[in-house]
Amino acid sequence: MTRNRPTLSLVIPLYNEEATAKKVAVELVEEMNKQKINYELILVNNGSRDRTGYILAKLAETYPQIKTITVPVNQGYGWGVINGLKWANGEYLGFMGGDGQIDPKDVTGVFNKILEGDLQLCKAKRCRREDGAVRKIVSHIFNKLFVYTFKVNVGDINGTPKIMTRKCYERLNLSSKDWFLDAEVMLKVNALAAPIGEIPVVFRQRQGGSSNVKIKTVWEFLRNMASYRKRRDWNESGDIMWREGDPA
Repeated sequence: MTRNRPTLSLVIPLYNEEATAKKVAVELVEEMNKQKINYELILVNNGSRDRTGYILAKLAETYPQIKTITVPVNQGYGWGVINGLKWANGEYLGFMGGDGQIDPKDVTGVFNKILEGDLQLCKAKRCRREDGAVRKIVSHIFNKLFVYTFKVNVGDINGTPKIMTRKCYERLNLSSKDWFLDAEVMLKVNALAAPIGEIPVVFRQRQGGSSNVKIKTVWEFLRNMASYRKRRDWNESGDIMWREGDPA
């Protein structure tokens, strides 16, 4: 494998994920090696206060395809992703959660799909969820509100992995530090009229640890929806611009 220019860079932010970090990373390495993908995993220690940083360091020593980034203070899921993407060298860039709820075979499935055609972004669409009724209901409400508010025809806003071309990524200028990052990606890609693909996946139960999605996440999402609805704008060339004062 050529480390200087991997085909795929996959960013995984991890916040207090000592129970899942090793399993998630090793399973991804095994699947991508099996599929003969030229890749790098960028594991972000997103301000963890447990043994996550130590585990990531050991993984990087063991696997040459893994590199680690440290965000000293956790400022949100989106900030971890953004910092990881800054270090990505791949022709295609993607990100996903580190809780083990997506099967590694579905990750490579999303990647293979974007390689097949003219897509600028491909993502997972969670068609069956095994993470409980409450999360399923909340996700359903989010998706309906999102589509109604922004008229974006996406089946699952927060479905990951999201994998995009480098050209697409470089036009997005991502800024959301919290969980709204997924929605920001979909809004901006839609504004560019870039072709988007989705593949159906099963969203498994968490592989360990506890979820970092809290009640306040709901309010963050709704607040950001209102803010982006009010402030979004585009310039004449189709590049997205966000007025001064937009949430970072």
